[in-house]
Amino acid sequence: MQGSGWDVASDALMVEHLLASTLDPVTHRAAGVSLHPECSGARTDDEVVTVVTLAYDTPTTYALPGRSRGLDVVERRLCDELEAWADAPGSIVAIGEAAAAYVVTTSQDDAQSLREHLGELYRRLDPAAGPTPLASAAQGASADLADVTARAVERLVLPRATLPLQDQWTATDVSRRTLWDVVTGARFGTQVRLHAARADGPHAERAEGLLSLSRSPRYTDTAVALHAAVPHAVGPDRDGGPVVWDASAALSGTGQARATLAQALVDHCPPGVWVGVSAWLAGLDDVLQALRTLRGRGHRIVLTAYGSGREPLAAFDELPVDAILLDPHLERGALVDPADRAVHAAIVDHAVRHDVVALTSARHALDAVRRPLPLPTPCHPEPPGQLLERARLVGLTLRETAVLVNATHGQGAVAPRWDRYDVATHWARATS
Repeated sequence: MQGSGWDVASDALMVEHLLASTLDPVTHRAAGVSLHPECSGARTDDEVVTVVTLAYDTPTTYALPGRSRGLDVVERRLCDELEAWADAPGSIVAIGEAAAAYVVTTSQDDAQSLREHLGELYRRLDPAAGPTPLASAAQGASADLADVTARAVERLVLPRATLPLQDQWTATDVSRRTLWDVVTGARFGTQVRLHAARADGPHAERAEGLLSLSRSPRYTDTAVALHAAVPHAVGPDRDGGPVVWDASAALSGTGQARATLAQALVDHCPPGVWVGVSAWLAGLDDVLQALRTLRGRGHRIVLTAYGSGREPLAAFDELPVDAILLDPHLERGALVDPADRAVHAAIVDHAVRHDVVALTSARHALDAVRRPLPLPTPCHPEPPGQLLERARLVGLTLRETAVLVNATHGQGAVAPRWDRYDVATHWARATS
């Protein structure tokens, strides 16, 4: 980007983009999309993969004070707990929604030692220190990483004896909830979702969010069958507004499974509906292509859970997007925390300037854009050259701007590393 007015070397920018694409922006550990089986060919037949997960239950997670001072802190803490316990080679993976995983491939003897070592992890989780994280583990052949990961995560988030997207259509439920326009406060339409039977509301949404990172290919046939049944479940909005069919659960898959599921969405998407997909999924090639195909057919696209910090590293004009559904954790934080409020405001402003509708499923969250809060105090001084203001004016997102700042000014050994909160805080003060 030298010569374009940004004064940043292309190699530094490429490095920052690579880091932002492979590391989780919240915990700075491996991103959840690394939980895939594509690299299994290099493993030997007798190797065992071990997946150990930690997570807080759904009520505890939804009681956290938003993202900046709540969910983000908890996710980093869980990664630290796993890292301290493991004290061995392996990957600490951030899988989001107050959950983290430790993944390692070992010999069978070492896998046995890890199982014996689990008791120490359970003892580390002292219930006297407050809510205790749930812990689970699963082991299996290294070639079955997706299946092993799915089993470990399922034990954390699903009601007892319930599997996601079970083989019978009657084992799933349909839920509908009203959506509101964040800017105008007007009713927008209805979001329609499928979820596992007996898991509803936040429980179902959280299970989908976690399992979409880890679901085993063994669910592919069932998910494809559910796609075919979706038109019978999606009815009209009672007040004539748009119906947003949230396809995130039916797109949940890993490796080659996701391509199959993305094609099933294209083949069976009900006519006339708006298509909703979790924001992090929209950055994956197979899903992105499916969304572009659907948009080319006249469907409108909604990115859900937008504002979690894990949305695509791309501007709105690079994505097939007509609306965003804001992350509920960020919305709760925006009511009480200046840092979350700054991020919330920056996202809504970005959406408005790109003619993208900002939606919420919680009417009380509309107060987040109306109730005054103190301006947040920046952690780092503003970069020289009006870099932040130019980035905002040309339409860069919070994540893109953080990447640009780090590429321009973050190469020194003691240079501060910027994140979305740093960018949003400066933007909030500049526009106040």
